[in-house]
Amino acid sequence: MTAEARYDTIVVGAGPAGSLAAHDLAAAGARVLLVDRAAFPRDKPCGGGVLIGAARHLPFSIEPVVERTLSDFRVRYRRDWTFEYHSDAPLVHMTRRARLDAYLAEQAVAAGATFQDDRRVRGVEPDAAHVTVRFEDGDAVSAATLVAADGVNGVCRRAVGLPPLRAAVAMEADSPGVPGDWSRHVGIELGSMPGGYGWVFPKGDHCNIGVGGWLGIGPRLRGELDAYGAMERFAAPELAGHRGYRLPLRDVGSPVVVGRVALVGDAAGLVDQLSGEGIGNAFRSGRMAAAAIARLLAGEAADLGGYQRALEETIDADLAVSRQLYDLLHDHPWPYVQIMRRSGRFRRMLCRLVRGETDYVHVRRRFGPLAPCFDLAARRAARRVSQRRRRAGRRATVR
Repeated sequence: MTAEARYDTIVVGAGPAGSLAAHDLAAAGARVLLVDRAAFPRDKPCGGGVLIGAARHLPFSIEPVVERTLSDFRVRYRRDWTFEYHSDAPLVHMTRRARLDAYLAEQAVAAGATFQDDRRVRGVEPDAAHVTVRFEDGDAVSAATLVAADGVNGVCRRAVGLPPLRAAVAMEADSPGVPGDWSRHVGIELGSMPGGYGWVFPKGDHCNIGVGGWLGIGPRLRGELDAYGAMERFAAPELAGHRGYRLPLRDVGSPVVVGRVALVGDAAGLVDQLSGEGIGNAFRSGRMAAAAIARLLAGEAADLGGYQRALEETIDADLAVSRQLYDLLHDHPWPYVQIMRRSGRFRRMLCRLVRGETDYVHVRRRFGPLAPCFDLAARRAARRVSQRRRRAGRRATVR
């Protein structure tokens, strides 16, 4: 392939955001090249849960790669007592990223995209008229536009001059088999991990166990994972495939468009800070970026600014309220969990959020005239949480 080869769009990264963008653009008739540095199928550190609300944003079913669909959750507080809740409707599809991402890339190919895996990008060179991607094997490819879907540590974000993203950290491992008492439940542990939580996600033939929190607690993650796993009767010697990773966090309003480059998914920092979930916003951003690129290619728009505006009106608005709820939770986890434990209305609201029947913005609106009080409490909580996060980071540095 030579530098003269032309595509309408190059998508760098074949995760959920990249493959959805490639699918939609190819389905609209664009010439799309989808590339990924890994040979597929490849695993990716991630719990692998696709919320029902996230799946609503897909133009096709992911049933072929769903290993378990769950309607119940079990909440543990500070490695102590637990409570359970049964939802009348499904909450989450359990998948493995190796299977899910390969399937999504297949859908992009079926729509007409060209997929090249095991191709590592060395550099991205945008100019006013097109974008050139240079590969480690010496080849170069140019296109009218580029979708940067190569994650938190990707080449594209640096190439267009954007600063590194804030991040949280997580670590996960797998335990063979699915004990009977975990066959129907998602497990969540609150109050122990500063700025985060622990989880148990039962899959088809194993359980995924993980913990996550502030960046500064990274050195503690392995010990915390073993301790939480033991509490849920997953003995440390049985845990295998430990992998740590960063969860990119967006500063609301920061750029997701630089010239003819659109950043999506983790490359744009679209992880929901409250839940730690990023697949739903990856789907949404990939499709929104594709729609804006299609308008540009059709001559209906002069630039990709429509993607920036669409994301700010939807995902950014949601992330802003999610951040407020996050600060309130981690400022005072005990009353938060007690409300969840004792209020059926609150639990039903959480389930509606997970199923995509409402969003964070509408949750805030339900406060009505008390919304300013909610905002004030969240601002005060944010200051206290920020102070604790900095102290945690300093302690980690001293150690």
